[in-house]
Amino acid sequence: MFFFQGAKLINIHYICSEIFIIFILKIFKNIAIKNRIQKNLKKRSNYLNGNKLQIHKVGCIVDIEEVDKVDFLKNFIKEYGINSENYVILGYEEKGIDIQIEGIPLFAWKDINYSGGIRNYHADRLWELEYDLLINCFSTPKLPLLLLSSGVKAKLRIGVSGIDPAFNDVIIETPLADGSTFIQEAKKIIKTLQ
Repeated sequence: MFFFQGAKLINIHYICSEIFIIFILKIFKNIAIKNRIQKNLKKRSNYLNGNKLQIHKVGCIVDIEEVDKVDFLKNFIKEYGINSENYVILGYEEKGIDIQIEGIPLFAWKDINYSGGIRNYHADRLWELEYDLLINCFSTPKLPLLLLSSGVKAKLRIGVSGIDPAFNDVIIETPLADGSTFIQEAKKIIKTLQ
């Protein structure tokens, strides 16, 4: 079936087959991500092992669509006197239009390859280092966020309800929109572990 649009001839079958191929590739990508998450979770161990928690390195994963301002995280990190080379705040944006928002680097769906690896400098940095604390600032279980969180080595993981408890050691029952309450509760938990 052919249609004329201006001077161009458009083949509907060709367009439909292209959409179908993109759909199939997305399915394969989702399967690869889920397999990678399961592999990462199996490797995950309890790094704290009853030791006192000393906070020198902090990693934060933020869903920019849920949390529009990350000032509460920056203030939290400043309170512990952590230098800029010892923390990473990485945001996720589904569409990947921006590369950073308010100085926070972003990764997107397009940064994940078809084997479940993330091709993003800041995500690589988050995966390479071991952290004393990982803060998961997302309550919707999106595969890219779960993939990134599952691959980070951290002694303590703090997050909110809404995702599988396997991704967090401590779950704080507060909405992420109220970042200050989330941080106050996190400080209480950290204080008991120090």
